[in-house]
Amino acid sequence: MNFLFNEQGGMVMNKQKAIALIVIVFVVLSGLYLGGFLHGRSRVTTQRDQCLQQLKDFEARLAGAENQAHFFKARIALYQTAFDLDQRNFGLANAHLREADEPLAKLNPEALRIDRPTLDALRQEIAKTNIQVAIDLEVQRNQILNFERRLDSLIPRSGPSLLPTAPSVPPMTPSPASAPPTPATPETPENP
Repeated sequence: MNFLFNEQGGMVMNKQKAIALIVIVFVVLSGLYLGGFLHGRSRVTTQRDQCLQQLKDFEARLAGAENQAHFFKARIALYQTAFDLDQRNFGLANAHLREADEPLAKLNPEALRIDRPTLDALRQEIAKTNIQVAIDLEVQRNQILNFERRLDSLIPRSGPSLLPTAPSVPPMTPSPASAPPTPATPETPENP
């Protein structure tokens, strides 16, 4: 025990043992640091991969939403054309008919599972149509409504819907406190 303590009660150690103890403490602390670093790095990598996957999912949803917006803009332009035609506003009807082509051009038919040649044929027919001032609007109105029906028919009815589905909400059951009161019935007087 004389190598640990001196005569004054203080701790004394020879140089070799002190250096060996410092090296051992350094190696243990370095190993713990390296283990913590690698463990933390694996968590960061996992979180980064999850974030990248979420980003890809959101980008796909964004592209789908933009595609739906283009489709609906084209539908709105065609409906507006029919409305303008009913109002006998031929200039605006032609302008709205031309507006239907721009969103149809931006539409990604593969994402909506639409046949591209059919969509292109519809776009060409819309582009060739010119609304003329006429007394009988029935033929032109039917042509515009036919464009609307053909555009709607391009969307497949099976599989995922073009429109987002509404979240399901369980039906509300009235509680006894909120139940409507029953109407009072008049009492019949008793005859004595």
